[in-house]
Amino acid sequence: MEELLTKYFTGEITAYEKKLLFQAMDTDMALREEFYALQNAIAITGCLKGEEDRSIGETGYKKFSGRLLKYRLGKWMLHSCKYAALVCLVAVGAYFLTRYQLMEELGEHYTEISAPSGQRVKVNLPDGSTLRYAASFNDKNRDVELKGATFFDVAHNADKPFRILTGTYQITVLGTRFNVMAYPESKRFEIDLVEGSVQVNNANDPTDQLILCPHEQAILRNNRLWRQASEFDNEEYLKNGIVSFKSRPFGEILDNVALWQGVRFTVEKDVDIQKSVTGKFRQSDSLESILRVLQSIADFRYKIIDEKHVTIYR
Repeated sequence: MEELLTKYFTGEITAYEKKLLFQAMDTDMALREEFYALQNAIAITGCLKGEEDRSIGETGYKKFSGRLLKYRLGKWMLHSCKYAALVCLVAVGAYFLTRYQLMEELGEHYTEISAPSGQRVKVNLPDGSTLRYAASFNDKNRDVELKGATFFDVAHNADKPFRILTGTYQITVLGTRFNVMAYPESKRFEIDLVEGSVQVNNANDPTDQLILCPHEQAILRNNRLWRQASEFDNEEYLKNGIVSFKSRPFGEILDNVALWQGVRFTVEKDVDIQKSVTGKFRQSDSLESILRVLQSIADFRYKIIDEKHVTIYR
């Protein structure tokens, strides 16, 4: 009732609160005496009409003034805290509500980086590759989705393993350097491990998995993961946008170029696609420039039918 008593003399009391105050004074003698004392103090000092001893009134009014100051200060602090808390609550609530609504309406937001055919971007996507990752990357996990080929140099973080999702296969690493080729339009799937350790899992078959050690390669054989020695030595070349190959079948190089450039080769039967070839070229070179380089190391001719179709013949 202390608050109601003060609100009565400051004129801030409501009709309902005033009714509660007077009902309480009917049964609470101490409250009633305090009410009359405050009323007299205000009257004596001229706040209300009255002719009592001013010296006594001033003492009582000081008591009321102290109460009033304390009440108003407390009320101001309470409202300030309420407003501050409300602002914080609204800000935090708005953040999480907006995030939740966006997640509900749009799903997890993803950033997608694509390298146009025959082009490279700063994240070392060499060609028509696409790298996709969630906005929450490094917050909840370190997952990326890859369609294509690229070289990864992954920082170590035991609490958040780096995972590459390629459709059928998932690659899990703690901190390592490796090269991945995983084009959805190709049956080829290759991982060459330079340093560290990676685990490769078939998302559709838990028995189909491998853990690679440095200088090992994972490929597909009869639709299952197969381990073999890696001959990968292109790390520095790839970082500079150069494709280097040594004693590789000519047909394999054509397959790679087709994936990188987004074209389709029609190879006639008289072309020896098993011939071993060695050379290098820039991935940013035009298709015709790359074919001319290959002509210097393999016996073939070519005819560009259109920008997506090339015939290889002798």
